Amino acid sequence: MYLRYRAKYYNETTEQLEFGFFWAAEYLKNYGNLDIDDRQKLEELIHWFDNNLPIPDYYQKKKNRQDAKSATSWFKDSSNNFIARMNELSEILKNYNVEVERISSKKLLGKQIYEDEFQVTILPYREVAKKIK
Repeated sequence: MYLRYRAKYYNETTEQLEFGFFWAAEYLKNYGNLDIDDRQKLEELIHWFDNNLPIPDYYQKKKNRQDAKSATSWFKDSSNNFIARMNELSEILKNYNVEVERISSKKLLGKQIYEDEFQVTILPYREVAKKIK
């Protein structure tokens, strides 16, 4: 089983609806009117992920940057420590009107481009098909 977290939020700076779980957390940290405890917990969680969640090397390669915009990362259900912290982060985001969705899937519908002990990153099949045409 795999888990993915998605977030949708309104960015007042760009005046647009934007997507991205960690982008939403950073936006809330930088621009949100958070109470002191929530701000401290949010900063701790972001810092923890920055220091513990591997960044797929796929994103670092210049030739992959365009494709990387379509890539999605999924936690393995055995990644209990990461999932617990994602749930904590989700609660903070929800408390400040960020739409959060947790998706689970038994099978990933895409071309696998990265894997480590905690996560798998894929290019969804629709994106793979676009490249072939």
